[in-house]
Amino acid sequence: MRKPVFMPILIIVLLFSGKINAQDIEAVRKEENKFIYSNSIKLFMGDSIYVEANATNGSLVDFVIVKSISDSTKTMSIKFYYDKFGQSNASILKVTNLFKKTLYYKAKIKTSRTNRYSGTSIMPIYPRIFGMEMWPYKIESIILYDFELRER
Repeated sequence: MRKPVFMPILIIVLLFSGKINAQDIEAVRKEENKFIYSNSIKLFMGDSIYVEANATNGSLVDFVIVKSISDSTKTMSIKFYYDKFGQSNASILKVTNLFKKTLYYKAKIKTSRTNRYSGTSIMPIYPRIFGMEMWPYKIESIILYDFELRER
């Protein structure tokens, strides 16, 4: 009896489709942005969202956009804006960590000058407070990824 070829092909397509979506996040434009791409988040200037996530083996997974904080044990508040800071303007990322552990994540930013994404340093956010990151120039969009919860 001949084995069906369809099943292995379907499995390969499903395995790689998640990776393709994660890689294409950089190409998503503001008007088509859905914020959540697998376990990554893309924000444009002026975006403000609430994200629920589950902690699995120290990693945050299963991201879902919610309208408000209904379960503070698994919700992040993220706001990305451009505002006055001191004598000049700055791009500001505010992430509220309502989890019981320190939140670590990575970020890539894109400015209109560079027209490509590059990594940037991000400070961990201690439990039950917010963290702010600032850049002294206007950032077009930011991608947040590799979210982890760890003991201090």
